Amino acid sequence: EDVLKKAGIDFVSLANNHSIDYGWEALSDTMARLKKKGIGFSGAGKNIEEAREPAFVEKGGLTIGLLSYTANVNTPLGFQASEEKEGLAPVRISPFFLPDHTNEQDIEDMRRDIEKWKALFDFLAVSFHWGISEGGTHTVSLHQKVIGHHAIDAGADLILGHHAHAIQPVEIYRNKPICYGLGNFVFALEEGFPRETMLFQCRFSRHKVHKVTFLPAYVSRQGRPEVVSPVEGQGLKIVSLMRKLCAPFGTTVTVEKKSGDVMIKRRTSAKD
Repeated sequence: EDVLKKAGIDFVSLANNHSIDYGWEALSDTMARLKKKGIGFSGAGKNIEEAREPAFVEKGGLTIGLLSYTANVNTPLGFQASEEKEGLAPVRISPFFLPDHTNEQDIEDMRRDIEKWKALFDFLAVSFHWGISEGGTHTVSLHQKVIGHHAIDAGADLILGHHAHAIQPVEIYRNKPICYGLGNFVFALEEGFPRETMLFQCRFSRHKVHKVTFLPAYVSRQGRPEVVSPVEGQGLKIVSLMRKLCAPFGTTVTVEKKSGDVMIKRRTSAKD
């Protein structure tokens, strides 16, 4: 946790498919250590009410909140918290649910959370552990689009998606970014997982996003992400890949010549 503090990390999501690998006792210990260091967390709790509470931080005159949820992909059965049981905040999916394959109650609860907290924060980000991870895939699943759109419609300002172990497109929906898959960060990659990744960035003010960019990065053999130039080698490949992935979602990817920033913008002809 000292490393997280030194890195300037203000809050984290605990809602993912590995956070209860070693049981509630281990996760509870993690939560206590984070609290001790003043690092916020969301997505887990001793009951469902606590698991659905946001983390928040005050920065630059803004109060920024983070709500976190996990789908049940590769997640142990019974992972979700309830009124009387500890666990994680769920947005469950299943091919056996009616299309769009999401749990209607979970979606309603998530929307209610967002509607409640958006009024109390200047900016509200929502983290989702979703999608399919086998081998690392750039393909966005139907449930990701549906859940992401529900969250923005309910009032979220930014969606941060992860789990696929590969970068996925960024959609600008109702002028708010949905990152379908942030790729890997510090991670000991199994052989065959893609090493191409990105560091997502955005500038925002109260409930408004002004600029969306990313830094192309490549995960080294030591498991460290290293920022690379967007105009040559691996960096150029990553920019080209993101351009291809984003196009069907109505977003363009361009390199700003002066700053070298890789910009993500909504194509003006694209519909919300």
